[in-house]
Amino acid sequence: MKTLAFLLIFTGSLFSYEHKTNLSLDYVNYDKFTNEVVSFGDLKLAFENDIFNTNITLEYLYSLEYKKRRYLLLNELYFTKEWDDYTLGVGKSIKFWGELEGFNIADIYNQNNYLKDPFDTDAKLGSIGADITGYFDEDYLAFGVKFYEEKVKYPATTDPYYPFPINYDKELKLSDEKYSPTFYLLYNFVSDDYFDTETKIILLHGYDNKRYFIPTNQATLVQFAYRVNKALLLSHLIYEDYIFKTELSYSDVISDDKMSDYIQCSFGVERNFYDIKSADLGMYVEYYRYIYMQDNKIKNVDISEIYNNDIFLALKLNLNDVKSTELKGGLLYDTQNSEQIYKVEFKSRVFDDFVLRAEYLQTIAKQNTLLANTGDTKRFVLGVTYSF
Repeated sequence: MKTLAFLLIFTGSLFSYEHKTNLSLDYVNYDKFTNEVVSFGDLKLAFENDIFNTNITLEYLYSLEYKKRRYLLLNELYFTKEWDDYTLGVGKSIKFWGELEGFNIADIYNQNNYLKDPFDTDAKLGSIGADITGYFDEDYLAFGVKFYEEKVKYPATTDPYYPFPINYDKELKLSDEKYSPTFYLLYNFVSDDYFDTETKIILLHGYDNKRYFIPTNQATLVQFAYRVNKALLLSHLIYEDYIFKTELSYSDVISDDKMSDYIQCSFGVERNFYDIKSADLGMYVEYYRYIYMQDNKIKNVDISEIYNNDIFLALKLNLNDVKSTELKGGLLYDTQNSEQIYKVEFKSRVFDDFVLRAEYLQTIAKQNTLLANTGDTKRFVLGVTYSF
């Protein structure tokens, strides 16, 4: 209520705004859990006046069957002030850092929203911070700070998406104070000298977005967050109908003696075929790898992390019809222990403002990964989204 009152106070001076609302209703069939009907959606508002711009995102999720899958969330409340060559921003926001389709090791600013869907990499929780960005032709340099580290919320033990084999402690253990800030410096530059390329270099000091879990004597997992010095490189290169993508990350753990330093790397190739009987086809091949630097320290610590020594294969078919019909299919395969995730998605517009969606997902879990406590699982989703 305080937030709504604040919004009402400053909207009186606004002279223009934009809005977009998405409302979805899904029926989800599980092979090992009770089926559910779930409603979710978001309201996005963009206000502009002579002083600053404001972006607001409200999200909700309501499951008829699973009480923990219910929330109303102010996920973004972000203010920006623009000048000729730089922009100042402050508030709660979501940032997307990444190049690859399947998973982005560089997407470390926000935590994933596991209550909504642990398999949706776009489901994220806003983080409170500030940043200033300077622009130089097509390049830009940004300095930012995240004021504190959010704890990760997981579904209840009886929910389909509970990822652990035992109970866990909901409190987040921090290697430093909760309000220790995380700083980052980001430089983005483009080049078209020989090939069309775009590259980001990010230096980060503060809490990593990864977690590790240690069981206690009471057979309960305790969640730990640790601080790092981190260097990241994100780049893509376009050559004819190919896009070559890279994400690299080195993490120097500075506040936790139990945690090993580590390198993360991922490489991908995207190939596009256009106008195949009026349709477009995209093909994706990606590889992800973790390398831990110390043998005598903790490894493979993030129990929800599935992108380790994995290959991702995907196809995306766009029919280019009046219904904007799209079909996507992907396979994530772990080369070490043969874990697999299959996912097929379909969507098509049925009326001007309604989109019909269908999804099939199957996991074959062998180790401590998502849904490992249930073993092999399947789910089927049929839903409709209304946008206005």
